[in-house]
This record gives sequence, structure tokens and C-alpha cells, in this order.
Amino acid sequence: MLRKSYFVVALLSILLSIVLWSGIATSQTEQPAAKSYLDAREYVNKGGYSDALPLLRKAVSDSAGFIEAQYNLGFTYEKLNILDSAGVAYGAALSLDSTLVGAHFGLSTIALRTQDYATAVKHLRKATELDSTSAEAFFSLGAALDQTNDLDGAIVALRKAIQIKPDYVDAHYQLAATLSRKAASAQDYPDVIAAFKKALELDSTHANASTAHFSVARMYAAMKQNDQAISSADEAIKIKPDLFQAYFVKGNALTALGKDDEAIAAYKKAIEKRQNYGSAHFALGRLYQKKEQWQLALKEYKAAAQDTTSPQVPAAKKAAKQIEDYLKQTAAQGATQGK
Repeated sequence: MLRKSYFVVALLSILLSIVLWSGIATSQTEQPAAKSYLDAREYVNKGGYSDALPLLRKAVSDSAGFIEAQYNLGFTYEKLNILDSAGVAYGAALSLDSTLVGAHFGLSTIALRTQDYATAVKHLRKATELDSTSAEAFFSLGAALDQTNDLDGAIVALRKAIQIKPDYVDAHYQLAATLSRKAASAQDYPDVIAAFKKALELDSTHANASTAHFSVARMYAAMKQNDQAISSADEAIKIKPDLFQAYFVKGNALTALGKDDEAIAAYKKAIEKRQNYGSAHFALGRLYQKKEQWQLALKEYKAAAQDTTSPQVPAAKKAAKQIEDYLKQTAAQGATQGK
């Protein structure tokens, strides 16, 4: 599955690119406040947010109804990572003009950074109501809804983003990830695979391309389309050689095809990338047991039993005990026959 953490980071970067310094018509504002504001803008243009901050605070003090100054005060506080004050300033801007889309975006970025996804959704919904042509707003809403587990709502918002901007790469990747989370059974996998493949077609070098290939490999394996599963796992490994889960899925697909020696190599590679990988050790144990290589099987089952995170621990312990009993019995029979 695609990791949700990536999409929060991507979402924040997109929102921060939207929440930009706002312009001003100085003729409509008291001159002292306007001068402070314009001086602050000069500092902001050079990245001098600390220098801009007192000037913006003065502009707001000199002109309480100065919407742009209130908004940009929030922007500057946010850039300085003073989130509580940023939220207050954005809120003050909205109290002066509730249709200020940038302030809603600003409050949503703060909410996302503090993992307050419900608040982020509230402001992003308002932003999409105010600007129904913004693909970025719908993408951001979809990603935030995914974080609240409103998968149906997320899918609707993400599809809207793609409708507005068909080549919106991040939206395609997020849609595929959300569809993957929602898939209830293998019957849903073809649509999810198609979504991942569309995302990969648009950008095969995307930050989550390897995870997308891995997700596709898992779904192909679940549908018993093992050749496709191996191919997708190899694509994931090509991009990210340390993706141990992809080696494991490849091993499972090779096992299903009866290619035991290749499967053993794949499982060993998975263990090389992640030590104490219980599931891979257990799979190796079964293959060695099938080959009647009892000592190797015993070694792998015992290793699998050491991974307390693995669901195979009880089965691994049972299999190891059975092999130990079998080896003792065989040894005893041999000793008897030798007398």
C-alpha cells in the first residue's frame, strides 16, 4: 500500500505553494499601515520573515480592518513556524472576509501539520466551495479526507481534481492509494491496478513509484496472476533495491509457479534486506521442508519464531517441534537398526 505519510507531505507542499503573499491596493489603506505593509513585503521577497513580522504587526495595529495585512501576518507566522499565532491571524482575516480562499488554505495547512484532519477538511471544503475550478483544492481535500478514513468522499474529491486537471500526477497517485485502501476484495483490484498504472504512466519517477509497483504486485499475486506479480515486483525492486516486501511477494509468486529454487533466492534476498523477517524465514522453512532438507527447514522455522511481529510465530514453533521430533525418531530408528 502507498504510505499515507507521503501524501501528507506532498499535500503540505502543494498547500504552501498556494498560500502566497497577498497583494494590496495601498490607496484604500491608511498610509502608515500601508508603508509598514510594503516594507514588510520587501523583507518577505528576500526571505526575511523575522524582519517582516514586526512591520506586519504594526500594520495590523495601525489599521484593524486591513485584511491583506492580517492574512499576510498569518502567512509570515506560519513561515516562522509560530502556528498558534498564524491561526489567530488567519482567523482574523476570515472574520473580515469569510471568502478569503488563501486564509482557508492557511488554516488547513496548520491543521494538517498538527494532524487535525477534521479541521483541515472543514477549511478545504470551504475553499472548494469558493473556488470550484481549483484542482489543487480538490486534491488537498481528497488527501485530507483519506486521512479521516472518509474514503468515498476522498475518491469523489480526487476524481474532481483529475477532471479539472487530467494530468495531475499527485492526484492520480493519491486516487490509486485511496482506491487500494477501499478495495474490499480481489474483485476490486483491476480498477485499482488501472489507477496505479495511469499514475505510473504519467510519472514513472514519482517519489512513490516503487510503492505503486509493489502494490500492483501484491494485487496481481492475490488474483493468482503470478507472472504479472513477478514483473511488477521486479519493477519495484529496480527503483528501490531495498524494498524487502517486494522480494517477499516475488518469492510467493515464484512458489505458486513451482519455481522453488528461484523462490528461495527471492526470500533470501528479502531477509538480506530486512533481518529477522519472520514471514520470509517461514516461507523458506516450508520450501526446505518440501525438499526434505530438514536441518535447513528447522533453522528457518526457528528464525521465524524469533520475529514477534510475524503472524506465523505459532505455526513456526509447531513446525520446528515436528521436525525436531521427526529427526529424533529417525535417529532412534537408525540406532536400533545398527545394533
